[in-house]
Amino acid sequence: MAASLSLLYTANLAGELAILPRLHSFLQRLQNQATGRTLLLDLGGSCSDASWHCRATGNRSMLIALDGMGYHAANCERLLDAEARDKLAEQVSLKLVDARNPCRWEVAPGIEIAFVARPDDSAEGLNILLEGGESNVLEGDRLRLGAVRSGQVGQIIIEFGDAPRLVSATAHELPEGSPPNPSIAGMVEFVEAEARHYMSKIR
Repeated sequence: MAASLSLLYTANLAGELAILPRLHSFLQRLQNQATGRTLLLDLGGSCSDASWHCRATGNRSMLIALDGMGYHAANCERLLDAEARDKLAEQVSLKLVDARNPCRWEVAPGIEIAFVARPDDSAEGLNILLEGGESNVLEGDRLRLGAVRSGQVGQIIIEFGDAPRLVSATAHELPEGSPPNPSIAGMVEFVEAEARHYMSKIR
């Protein structure tokens, strides 16, 4: 029987901490409906210079929040320099993917994938590019995920038989009525408090 993998992904959150409690509830619902293994990914743009807490924390705030939400990997290529990335990587379970650091994952015995940050990056196994493109495209050993905007969740289902096969690709809108997850709401308050602490230190 072929192994299957569901990828749920976000992109371009741009420092919107307030959306995360509702987003988490929706991601949990999608995970519960998925069959096979599910991974949560962020394709980049989680922080923005327009966001005060991103500026105060050197773009770490949203990555810490995504880690608290159970994300497995995030593209940090344009967010963190090498030193900041390596320091944060010691503090979170979230895999921080950039050009120097692809992330390998075993889907099933003998089946590996690699998350890469840029189109010219390459690793063994199916390479999944954590950078949104115009559409979802699987060509040979490379899968490019279609871009989503803040307030959307992309969902990809892949089957692994003789060769990887793209089964479905969907962009879900975050439902208006998604209830906020209380634990994630508390985490957001903590991240904001930490960002205010960083701001007070640099003034």
